[in-house]
Amino acid sequence: MVEMKVYHCTNAEDNPMPVWMQMKPHQQKMPEKNEMDIVEQFKQNPDAFFPDFMKVNH
Repeated sequence: MVEMKVYHCTNAEDNPMPVWMQMKPHQQKMPEKNEMDIVEQFKQNPDAFFPDFMKVNH
């Protein structure tokens, strides 16, 4: 015979917080200001993001 347990979402004992929610998020290292982010690099030189064979010299 199979028994089923009914969980009540408002009861903390029946519904404990999962381990993955208890873990603290990892602190991400903020990029340094002198490093140019990828968007700024693209704005300054969009041609650098495309291969040479895509460049057409007229």
